[in-house]
Amino acid sequence: MVKGLIALLISSLFLVGCNPADRPETSELRTFQVQKSDLMKMVNNKEMSADVDLTRDKTILNRDYPIEVALYRDGKWFYDLPNLDTGTGTWKIEDGMIKLYAERRLFDMYIEVVATEERADQVVLKFRDRFGPRILETEKINIP
Repeated sequence: MVKGLIALLISSLFLVGCNPADRPETSELRTFQVQKSDLMKMVNNKEMSADVDLTRDKTILNRDYPIEVALYRDGKWFYDLPNLDTGTGTWKIEDGMIKLYAERRLFDMYIEVVATEERADQVVLKFRDRFGPRILETEKINIP
């Protein structure tokens, strides 16, 4: 009889634990492949110069990671990772997103700028670092 009660108690706990109504809702990140024109609004209409000014140029920023990215019409991009370094690389639009590449001494950087709204009004940065996959929400600076 005691074994039956224990089995019933364990079964009830299992069923209660599996009830989706008791779990907090999780949101899935929706991404969109957007038109080149939607992505080009994030690109500075000038070539990258030796003295990049992130206070004036269009940038994509995540303050928590932190990372700031500026794209230029000559296919170059500048990044500022305060915890790591600054540097440059190349970018291209492919598959409805911006693909960034930078060669570094210790590792190469591959980052995707992906739209989370249909006209790329909001974007995220997707990449892998030493801790695994990352998706960073961003704010746009100097981008209308």
